[in-house]
Amino acid sequence: MAAALPQFPRVVFTILEPMSLVAGFLGAVYDPAWFVAQQIPQEKPLVASENSIVLAHQLGNMYLGMCLVGLSLFWSTSEIKVIRSYLIALLIADAGHVGFTWYGMGSERFFDVSGWNAMAWGNLGATLFLAFTRIAYLSGIFGPDNAGPASIKPSKKKNKAN
Repeated sequence: MAAALPQFPRVVFTILEPMSLVAGFLGAVYDPAWFVAQQIPQEKPLVASENSIVLAHQLGNMYLGMCLVGLSLFWSTSEIKVIRSYLIALLIADAGHVGFTWYGMGSERFFDVSGWNAMAWGNLGATLFLAFTRIAYLSGIFGPDNAGPASIKPSKKKNKAN
């Protein structure tokens, strides 16, 4: 369960990350034209096409799905190995997310942090924060996992007949 995580990563992965995914979902489905237009910081954003609107809705749906999968996993498993494997998978996805955002923005916009809009901060700032938190947790920087139900081994009773 999530209670096995040290406090800081538990708050990040079970509260802040799901909230950011819900925010991404809402932005993508409530105003997909804005969502698409804001993906790359620029003075005059392009007008969203019907195709990009559909993609924004699909991406929003993926954000909501990721939120539900993450919450389901954190609140249903007591296996820390499963949680760690999930966080490694998300770390790999974080690298891809940042890499594809960098590719789309180009190096000049990517490294011009002062020119980032709110969407760039969400795509890059939030993702990098989550990635570094995952790395820190997986590296043990936050300390050991808390003892949970999965770490308590049942005692073996000896058979009195022997």
